[in-house]
Amino acid sequence: MNYEEKVFFETINNKKIFCVLSEPENNQKKMVIMNHGFRGSNIGPARTFVDFSRLLAVEGYSVLRFDQANSANSEGNYLESSFKEWVETSKFFALKYFQLGYKKIALLGHSLGGASAIVTTSAAELKDKIKCLLLWAPGDFEGQNNVDLEKIYEQKGQQFKGKFLDEVKESKVKECLMNYQGGIHLVFGESDRYISEASRNKFKEIVQSKGEDYLMLPGQDHSDWEFKWAQKVYEEEIKKLKNYF
Repeated sequence: MNYEEKVFFETINNKKIFCVLSEPENNQKKMVIMNHGFRGSNIGPARTFVDFSRLLAVEGYSVLRFDQANSANSEGNYLESSFKEWVETSKFFALKYFQLGYKKIALLGHSLGGASAIVTTSAAELKDKIKCLLLWAPGDFEGQNNVDLEKIYEQKGQQFKGKFLDEVKESKVKECLMNYQGGIHLVFGESDRYISEASRNKFKEIVQSKGEDYLMLPGQDHSDWEFKWAQKVYEEEIKKLKNYF
């Protein structure tokens, strides 16, 4: 193994955030920061973040995986999850590693982690600094107007407040993507159960209008892609990173 992994907690907004940092032996100060999705964790769906981070480390990239506040191993109750806090956490890590001398940073995000990655690039402190976005089935709640901000919802055993979904919608994810000037690699499963075809097409149109890359995975869902398709995504995105790094 020609890389090392470090597990640690970072205190952000008075909460301990669980992190895993993979560093290649020959540290070239280029990094991918991975943002998990709704109800997710730093390992990614079907352990894809782990697998991809180790491939990236072998290719010479440092990789940071982390659990968002109130998620998985991090401090806090999922009921109090905030999309705004997700974005602030992602921004914190990007700024931290720029300050530590990392010259090139990309953000990867799955589902609402993709939305968080996109919105993070719009922060004034990061303008034109994030080299590339790797987006796995990003979503937003554009067009959904019936969310009760204080109502407690439940999905697969996790409770959350409607304000989380409203914060996603108010962040204007697609507008942030249109304004982003770096490289983009967008992936959707053909049979995504959570992101509507109309929304997928809007993301696709934005990305292709910029001359950037779109990959559709035949027969695949929102996550838990078949092994061969996950490998295809890794292969394409390593190529993308080499072009922009």
